[in-house]
Amino acid sequence: MSASVYVGLDIGTTSIKVAAVTKQLETIFERHYAYDYQTPHNGWAEIEPDTWIKITVNGLKELFQQIPAETVKGIGITGQMHTTVFVDKHGFSVRPAIMWNDNRTKKTLPAIKQVLKSHPESAHIAKIVSTGSPLASLLWVKENEPQQFQRINKFLIAKDYVKLRLTGTYTTDYCDASTSSLYDLHTNQWSKEVQELFELDKELFPAIHPASAVIGELTNEICERLMIAKTIPVISGTGDNVASAIVSGSFENLQPLISLGTSGVVAIPNRKQQLKSKGKNVAARITEEDNAIITQGTVQAGAKINSWWLEKILKTEDYGGEQQEIPQDLLGENEVFFFPHMNGEKTLFADPELRGAFLGLGLETGRPEMYLAVLEGLAFGIRQLFEAMKNEEQPEYFTIVGGGAKSELWIRIFANSLGYPIKRVLTSQEAVHGAAILAIIGVEGSFTFPENEAQLIQPDPVLIEKYNQQYKKYLKLPQLLMRFGGDDK
Repeated sequence: MSASVYVGLDIGTTSIKVAAVTKQLETIFERHYAYDYQTPHNGWAEIEPDTWIKITVNGLKELFQQIPAETVKGIGITGQMHTTVFVDKHGFSVRPAIMWNDNRTKKTLPAIKQVLKSHPESAHIAKIVSTGSPLASLLWVKENEPQQFQRINKFLIAKDYVKLRLTGTYTTDYCDASTSSLYDLHTNQWSKEVQELFELDKELFPAIHPASAVIGELTNEICERLMIAKTIPVISGTGDNVASAIVSGSFENLQPLISLGTSGVVAIPNRKQQLKSKGKNVAARITEEDNAIITQGTVQAGAKINSWWLEKILKTEDYGGEQQEIPQDLLGENEVFFFPHMNGEKTLFADPELRGAFLGLGLETGRPEMYLAVLEGLAFGIRQLFEAMKNEEQPEYFTIVGGGAKSELWIRIFANSLGYPIKRVLTSQEAVHGAAILAIIGVEGSFTFPENEAQLIQPDPVLIEKYNQQYKKYLKLPQLLMRFGGDDK
C-alpha cells in the first residue's frame, strides 16, 4: 500500500473509534471499542482517563498490524467535549476525570453564575456554565479535594489527555477552550477575569491551537509500544460536534447540522462571528485564519431515548420491526406527546433536574402511539433549540448524522417537524472521519471534499402544517413540567 493514509481517533462517551482513510475519505480501517464509566454517587460520572490510553494504544496496534506505518502521514483526534482531566507535573491524572454528563455541581452553579455576572467582562460566560463544565468541575475539586487540587499542574479535556500521553504536549483547541466557561470569546483567549475571580493560576491552562495544527509527534515510547519504527505527526483536534460538522460539509455550505448520537445536538455555523444569546457559541478555528462560529444546543438524552424505549421498556432490539408497526397516517395526528429532556437540560431551561414525560395518554393508547411520541419528542426538542439559535438567513436544508440517522421514519419526522429538507449522506460520515480530515488539512495544507452519495428527504406540505400545530402544543409542555417539578414552598 503506497497511498497516503490518515488516522482519526474519537474519544467518545462510551466507546473509542479508530479509523484510517485515504485523502478521498475512502475508509480502509475502522473499529470501535466499548467501555464504561463509573457513577460512584448519584449524579456523578467519572472515569480513570488511562482507560482511554489503553484502548487507544491497542486500537492503533491493531491498525498498524493491517496498515504499514510508513503510509500513515498524520493522526487527528476528536472526542467528548467538557470532560475534564486533572494532571500533575508529571502528566498523570491526580483523580478520575469528571465527565460532561456529571451533575455533582448543580447546587453550586447559582453561586458560580452570580460571580460571573458581577463583572461585565465575564457576564456572557454565566450563560453557558453548567454542570460538567470544566470551570464548575475545577471549582468542585478546589472546594472538596483541596489536597488533590494542589497537585494539579494542568487541566485538559478528554482528547487532550490522550494527546498528552501520545506526544508529551499540553494543548487544547479553540472549540474545547471556548466551551469550557473559562474562555473569553470577545478576546479569543483564556479569560483573565475568570482566572482572577476564582483564583485559578494561569499555569493551569494549556496552550490553545487551531484544530488542524500539528502539535507534536508520537513519542519514542509510544512508537515502541505500537511496534513501529516511524514517528507520526499528531494534530490538535477538536470537539466531536465540530468534527461532525466538518465531515458533514456544514462549514463548507453553512447549513445546520443535527447529530443524533448519545446526545441530540443541533449545530448552526456562520462565518460572521455572530454570538447568539442562546446556545453555546463555539470558536471552531479549523485553521489560524478561520473565524467561523458554531452555535450549538443539546437535548442531552438524544437518540438514547430510542434505545431506552425499545430495550428498557419494551424489552426488544427489533428497532425496524417496531417502527414498521407505526401507521403512516398517524404522523402529525398523534395525541400522545413526549418530553425528551430525560436527564436535565442546559441550553433552553438550564435545569439539571428536568425530566421526561408522556402526556395525552388514553385507554386507546398503544405501543405505536407511544413509540411515535418518543421519536417526535426529540424532533420537537431539536426544533425548539434551532428556533432559539438560528441565523438570520433561512437554511436550505439540514444535514443529519449519527446512529439515529439510520432510521428513515425518524428522518421523515424530522423533515416535516422542521419544515426543511433533510440531507443524509449514505457513506460513513462520523466525527472520527472529521478527525481524519483535520489530519489531512494539518499535513497537506488543505482538503477537497470528494463527491459523496447523498439522499435528500423532502418534507410534505400537508405534514408540515400538521406538525406545526403539534409543535405549538408541544411548546406548552415545559411550563407544565417545570411547574410540576418545582419545589413546594
